Amino acid sequence: MTAFRLVACAVSAALLGPFPVLAQEKACLMEGSFTLANETTEVKDCLQNNGVAPAQFKETCGTLAQATTAFGGPPAKISYLSACPPQPQGVCDGFFGQPMASYYYKRDPKTLAGTKASCQAQGGRWR
Repeated sequence: MTAFRLVACAVSAALLGPFPVLAQEKACLMEGSFTLANETTEVKDCLQNNGVAPAQFKETCGTLAQATTAFGGPPAKISYLSACPPQPQGVCDGFFGQPMASYYYKRDPKTLAGTKASCQAQGGRWR
């Protein structure tokens, strides 16, 4: 292999290498549970990044994962994915006025209705 080809391959690897990692971190799935008044609530929510800076997105995921601690539970487990899992119960586009979408799973009908109202109250679009 010529020196030029070797350098070209190294440059290509350096430039293309980070992109699969970034693609894998376009969504964060948060899973956990908390107990309140002897009732355990399962949490399975996913946040999809649709244009927020990666550092801000990771910070938002970390903050949201800590929400279960307000109810005495451990922080939700975060898994970074290329996209949120299919078949959510509902999606809030424009989460907190940002280019993000929040996907909801494992919600009972009353909680899901409250989630929809909250989405719309903060300017999001429910689907």
